[in-house]
Amino acid sequence: MSETSRMLYVVIGLGNFGNAVAVTISDTGTDLIAIDRDNLVVQELSERIPNVVCADARDIEMLKEAGVQDADVAIVSMGSHLEESVMAILNLKELGIKNIIAKANNERYKYVMERVGADTVIQPEYEMGQRVALSLINPKIIDIYQMTNDYAIMEIKVPELWQGRSLSQLNLREIYGVNIIGIRRENEKKVVTDVDADYVLQNTDYLTIAADTSRIASLNLD
Repeated sequence: MSETSRMLYVVIGLGNFGNAVAVTISDTGTDLIAIDRDNLVVQELSERIPNVVCADARDIEMLKEAGVQDADVAIVSMGSHLEESVMAILNLKELGIKNIIAKANNERYKYVMERVGADTVIQPEYEMGQRVALSLINPKIIDIYQMTNDYAIMEIKVPELWQGRSLSQLNLREIYGVNIIGIRRENEKKVVTDVDADYVLQNTDYLTIAADTSRIASLNLD
């Protein structure tokens, strides 16, 4: 990648979530500006992150001094401080940042952040709670990614009842309300996405499926 095409990320708010995001981005060697208004937090992270700045995101001039206007993506991770998050988002919009991701602690905060211009709003604690709950309800779910509050993508081991039958015979969309996105064979990492309807499921297969969250509990994966 040439210097002119390098992405620049900004992380504002270096609590547990922002810290993890910033350190992970920095460790990949990607260009990053990390910002927090607590000088002690900034000092603690200065050994891990080359460009960490003590600044108040509510002050657009401080953001300019930090070079935020050159960023491609900004992550606002002050989820419990609505006023600071809103002001940061508004300042980022004024500075012309094209992709703003914000962390919200609840649905009300999410609604407000979306209204003031955040392109994506995430609720990590809520989303992780959903993942844990769904995995507990159905332990045979290998992994799950919550796309929205009511829609998820997950990987499951092929249930015994489905083995030896083709996808067309199973008619999973009509019976279970799920869509097969891909199939991964045991001990392989590659997911095959171009799956023929006549493919017969084997006991060594893992399925990537998309389903309405409300239908997951009713899936018979035994």
